[in-house]
Amino acid sequence: MTVRGRFAAIAVIASSLVWSMATHAGQPCEVVPMPCTFEAVPFRFTVVDAETRRPLADVHALAEWQVHGPGGGLNGPLMVLDAMSDSDGVVKFPGWGPIEGPWDGIGIGRDPVITLFKSGYKTDFLNNGYRGPAREQERVRRATHDGRTYPLERFVGTPREWVGELEKVWGGVAAPRSSERTLRFRAQYLRRMELVAAERDKFPPEELRPGKFAWHLDRELRFLREGHR
Repeated sequence: MTVRGRFAAIAVIASSLVWSMATHAGQPCEVVPMPCTFEAVPFRFTVVDAETRRPLADVHALAEWQVHGPGGGLNGPLMVLDAMSDSDGVVKFPGWGPIEGPWDGIGIGRDPVITLFKSGYKTDFLNNGYRGPAREQERVRRATHDGRTYPLERFVGTPREWVGELEKVWGGVAAPRSSERTLRFRAQYLRRMELVAAERDKFPPEELRPGKFAWHLDRELRFLREGHR
């Protein structure tokens, strides 16, 4: 066999091994560093008042599917969706994909991570539950939130404590996030920030000063509306 023939045979064998391993693992990116493919199935959940157990309408839910970045740490989102609860307190998210994503995958428990906001209520932060055997490169992501009911507690506290609630969720939680990635999901992040900005009349005076929360909020709103800082 010629040298060229030997190299060709080795290439065929290597390729066969990779694809055989990939088939067993689920995706080729689980074997070699190449882009993964991801998709998510639809899901829904219900939000209620923690005290009365009555459904809560107009709760804003921001869902972020957060990927891994350099060094294995969490990075920005691969996908962002948002929705408002209806009169029955039901929040519905559609499925999405397939789309291409990074080879090191989506964070377990951050597929998606959801923040909930409604004026007059404490904010909430919902990590996705663990579905074994979970893998960062798993193609189809299923939300353990599906079919669940989440209670929100009424907020009781000072204006400064209310700002503290807003700071938890005003820009989502899938960070660090590049400007390009933020603008890719401009509409979703803008809806959340505009809802938070509507709370401005409840801010204590010190939070309206340059460099404080209202200043940062206005800066990000301008960026989302205009596309540049």
